[in-house]
Amino acid sequence: MDSINLGNYWDKGVSYAEYKNIIEIQANEGVISKNEEIKKYAEYTRLNLSRIHRNDKTLVLKNEVLSGLQKITRKKNILVISEGWCGDAAQIVPVVNKIAESSEKLEMRIFFRDEDESLINQYLTNGGKAIPIVLFIEPDTFQEIAHWGPRPKPCVPFLKKYKSDPDNYTHDDFAKDIQGFYNKDKGRTISEELLEILLK
Repeated sequence: MDSINLGNYWDKGVSYAEYKNIIEIQANEGVISKNEEIKKYAEYTRLNLSRIHRNDKTLVLKNEVLSGLQKITRKKNILVISEGWCGDAAQIVPVVNKIAESSEKLEMRIFFRDEDESLINQYLTNGGKAIPIVLFIEPDTFQEIAHWGPRPKPCVPFLKKYKSDPDNYTHDDFAKDIQGFYNKDKGRTISEELLEILLK
């Protein structure tokens, strides 16, 4: 981690509102693109925008999480590495935002993974650039305190199952089970795992 300055990425990060505006523009522009790859990602982004808006309206942090957030004694910056086309990010980033909004000690910004891959390259998951990655940073020194991601712990078995037997448990099966977990869990596990880090 000594090779990169997290302060530079923090300075380039955007607010949650700016993030949503940017990915909405990306989706609208991409849908009319003649490049099929860009168009495909734009469709993912449009779907994820609807998930983000739904999560913003319906997500409610549990009382245990809210009371835990009040125990945070020192300020922390939260930098999320994300992209609009990422299905996991559409479920996780709104939870991180709710947490940041619920504590005066926390400030969140979002850095787009593909803007500068030297950041995500420090946080590879099994060699891959999986997102979102949530970084907890000291606001004065910009030293990393901890990081989390790309998914909550209960989702790990789905990925292992897909990697070990993709013929019988396809990527579509994997994606369906992941989304099913998020829809049922409603941000509870994500918020609890993040709070555990924040209170260390």
